[in-house]
Amino acid sequence: MIEVFESKNIFDMMYNYCEINNCSLVYFYNKALDECKDQDLINSVYSYYEEFLPEDLLLIIKTKHDNIIEFKSDDVAKVNAASWFPNREYVESDEYYFKCYVIDQTGYIVFEN
Repeated sequence: MIEVFESKNIFDMMYNYCEINNCSLVYFYNKALDECKDQDLINSVYSYYEEFLPEDLLLIIKTKHDNIIEFKSDDVAKVNAASWFPNREYVESDEYYFKCYVIDQTGYIVFEN
């Protein structure tokens, strides 16, 4: 007999994590950049973000290993997310746009660009 478990998606896991650990998370992704084959465009995107992202965050984006950052304060998470990841209308193409969410300490999305 096959037993089926209710699976959770990434948001469910982040909500639970925030509630349990009393923290906020910034979650971001860029599917267009991940699928891009044009290395010149990829390098242009990295150059654009070099101007205002912390070096360690840019390294995270380049290596594509992680895309969740923990903060102890909802306000600090929102301020950083808003300054790091512009809205779609402020960047020239989808490859430049990182979709970003902030999940607060109670497990709710309190910011998205």
